[in-house]
Amino acid sequence: MLESSQRPLLLIGRVSSDPADFERRVALAERISAVALTDIKTGASFPTQHPLHPFPPSLYVSGAATKVIRDADVILSLDWIDLGGTLLQACGGELPQAKIVHCSVDQYVHHGWNADYQALPPADVSILAAPDSLVAALLAELRPRSAKPVKSWFVQEPNTADANIERPAAGERMPLGDMARVTTETLAPHNPSYIRLPLGWPGEFCRFAHPQDYIGFDGGGGIGSGPGMAVGAALALRGSDRLPVAVLGDGDYLMGLTALWTGVHYRVPLLIIVANNASFFNDELHQERMARLRGRPVENRWIGMRMSDPAFDLATLARGQGATGYGPVPSARELAAALGKAIADVRAGAVVVVDAQVAPEYSRAVSSSLLRHVPAQR
Repeated sequence: MLESSQRPLLLIGRVSSDPADFERRVALAERISAVALTDIKTGASFPTQHPLHPFPPSLYVSGAATKVIRDADVILSLDWIDLGGTLLQACGGELPQAKIVHCSVDQYVHHGWNADYQALPPADVSILAAPDSLVAALLAELRPRSAKPVKSWFVQEPNTADANIERPAAGERMPLGDMARVTTETLAPHNPSYIRLPLGWPGEFCRFAHPQDYIGFDGGGGIGSGPGMAVGAALALRGSDRLPVAVLGDGDYLMGLTALWTGVHYRVPLLIIVANNASFFNDELHQERMARLRGRPVENRWIGMRMSDPAFDLATLARGQGATGYGPVPSARELAAALGKAIADVRAGAVVVVDAQVAPEYSRAVSSSLLRHVPAQR
């Protein structure tokens, strides 16, 4: 099925963080010339700049990525999160035309009294196994790849960040895209390991080439797990050559910041960058969605969600836990300078928090997905 496929697609979900397994997934994609899609809810599972990876990792599959799913003739799901829901979304509620192979052990956690399995996925072949065991077995059976250069059956613009992001006017909070660009460029020479990223992070700035480049997400839809997850992952990375970095939303940070004390107490080097939009912004978009559906003014979406008057002093709260705090940082230039100091502090063993003030916004891909299938503002 895979060898004869003309338009194979890999949906890479919850897989191993072993570097050898990472390389085998690349080898499988190259062997069959399969397009690969990855999920920002899981850790780095495939090189994001690889020619067979045409789209940034995303919280939702949207835009041209849905066309890839519709056009594929064989889909191999490696424990993709909510495969059924993804296929329904991509195919407009219809069954996909592709043959589907779904490899997962997800059913071991299913129970009759809940619906944690989401929509049941249609599968022509269902394999109850660890996905990377299947990848290794497939590589042993498939014919060796020809010497021809790797070429994707789907043509897409290169997966690079837009260097011409609109700059904010004086006194305004920096766009999230500016923060992502400065963070990525400033940290790149220091071998960062991104422990987690906020919901609205622009996926085009995910430049992952190793499993430890990005650890993943908490797997749920709650809030407040970020600081504890950051300290725990940084503890695991302590003593390595990695710079542990967690980019958190301000709501997530505020609901769990006492975990920083644990990091300070146990001398766990860690950099936390707070994307501070002074809002529980995820709920702003949910409230906008409901306002549109009910014909109400979307301008009221912020009510009960904005964190201002007074503003939280996130750096002072970090110092209260014994950490080092920088900020508030309102511009890209100041962020680059603050990160330079923060990196030196972390390399010296400190827990550091940088309060980066960003506009209340998500990446276009995430915002459009959250507001899909609702009428425009009247």
